[in-house]
Amino acid sequence: MPVFLGTGTPQPPTSVPIILQVGEQRFHVNQDTLSGSEMLAAKVSRRWDSDKQADGSYFVDGDPEVFTHILRFLRLGVYPLCYDNLKGHDYGLYTAIQKQADYLGVEHLVAWLAKKRYLQAIVTETKARLMEDEDEIAGTYSSDVLMEYFPTWRTVKKYVCPRGIGKHYGNPGGCGRACRSAQGDAEEEYEDCQVVTTLALEKTTVFNQTVCMEE
Repeated sequence: MPVFLGTGTPQPPTSVPIILQVGEQRFHVNQDTLSGSEMLAAKVSRRWDSDKQADGSYFVDGDPEVFTHILRFLRLGVYPLCYDNLKGHDYGLYTAIQKQADYLGVEHLVAWLAKKRYLQAIVTETKARLMEDEDEIAGTYSSDVLMEYFPTWRTVKKYVCPRGIGKHYGNPGGCGRACRSAQGDAEEEYEDCQVVTTLALEKTTVFNQTVCMEE
């Protein structure tokens, strides 16, 4: 559990257990962990013993879910990243954390959120390619890759073998002397065929961990 001594640099804490009641939820924390919060550090100091509840805990008027992110920052020095691959950043949660951190006097966290540094913690790299064969679509991708496919149908002319040989279909070069003999003086035959071309977008989520551990 780090302690912030005015510079944002985590320091080893001493063990003075404190119970904070945030809303309806209780948090057990070392007193020195709260030094990164101007308001909490003052609240649990001996000068403010009047803030204690009957059971010895300290009441904090806040959202416990939001406070969890703030306490993690005070303990570990890790900034919150509220991101989902499909939904993106949770801007509402960032706003709530920033507002509550400002109320608690957690300056480093407020500044990081105000600068929207979380936008640099997650970036997306996109590659695009055209697929003519449906077999190309099959594949195995890591969990940080999201594939999107956009098929388009179009009409093309396909060569028809005069002997009706399937493997020669669409491939005039596949026909040999026997096929040419069967064709005689007739022109090469082509027919309309519907084919699909698929635009594949490969989106890779890249996490820059150092952004969430800045001092």
